[in-house]
Amino acid sequence: MLSNTAYRLRNNLGLTVAYFGGSITEGAGASSYEACWAAKTTAWLRSEYPDCPIRHIQAAVGGTDSTLGVCRIGRDVLARHPDLVFYEFAVNDSGMGVSIFPNAMKNAEACFRKIWTADPTTDIVTVYTVTQSLADRMAQGIVQPAKTAHAAVSYLYGVPQIDMGEALRTRVLTEGGDWLRYTTDTVHPNDDGYEICAAAVRERMKKWLSAPADGLTPHSLPSPLIPEEESRVNAGMRDCTEAESDGSWTLNEKSLCGRHPHYIECSDPGGELTLAFEGRQIGFYWMMAKDSGDALCSVDGGPFRTIRAWDHYCKSFSRANAAWFPDELTPGRHTLRLRVSPDKAAESEGTALRIGAFLIM
Repeated sequence: MLSNTAYRLRNNLGLTVAYFGGSITEGAGASSYEACWAAKTTAWLRSEYPDCPIRHIQAAVGGTDSTLGVCRIGRDVLARHPDLVFYEFAVNDSGMGVSIFPNAMKNAEACFRKIWTADPTTDIVTVYTVTQSLADRMAQGIVQPAKTAHAAVSYLYGVPQIDMGEALRTRVLTEGGDWLRYTTDTVHPNDDGYEICAAAVRERMKKWLSAPADGLTPHSLPSPLIPEEESRVNAGMRDCTEAESDGSWTLNEKSLCGRHPHYIECSDPGGELTLAFEGRQIGFYWMMAKDSGDALCSVDGGPFRTIRAWDHYCKSFSRANAAWFPDELTPGRHTLRLRVSPDKAAESEGTALRIGAFLIM
């Protein structure tokens, strides 16, 4: 299953491991980062293979799904040349609504193809997590669509899968059903919950890494599951500095909540920027903060649509997140006009917009 990883480890060639997903992969709920499943997995690999240099890449972004993931994988994962990638979006992709199945499949396939196009010897593992809400739906006989979508793509591509969410769910149910025993909020594991998840990963990895491994074998790309006209293999990011502004936007060289090296910002209603791009969809990788406002967006001279950069979480903390222009476009070249709106959410403290990058699909 992971013969290339096994070969690198056994021959001390070095291994770069990337953890790509949402907040559970980022370690939310753990008392320290070292207690989360990703850190525990790398620590275990280092203890099992002490002579092999192992590099750890944390590439998860809490509260985001694979639609942002397919745009940022090039910068956050592939640019760092991973040898092993853990792919985890089953929980966050479950929030996509009626479009869960097609979107989760498109994103997973595009990410797999991007990984193997960059380096066909990179191994991938699909990881599944769970929450109490999803587990309750499963108990009613409702299949988890995002997990099913990821599994279908993983099966086609021969990507091994680890369901550490099932290990956690089983432990909770066999010990009385109290999710707060192993999670902080019925979603994010606590330290004991993360150990259950990490143990499930170790159990599978031990078996896979014990198999014969005589060299590095490139993975073969199967025929695409998603038609070319719907594929997201060309999804990516355009830096905020590529937009043309009316002079009211300023470049801030501080990071966008630790997710992007800088951002442009404007809080003046009417402040406008434009961006020429090629694709079918455009979105924004921006900051959601207590003083964030509304963006008025128009493509190719069409009507302006309002996209809000504020939600109730902004009252407690700022974070980087993604938002999308609501209309899918015809493939080709387009021009975006974005304007700071004078309107905002009632509880927002301002009208500021802070954009790190534009998302293109």
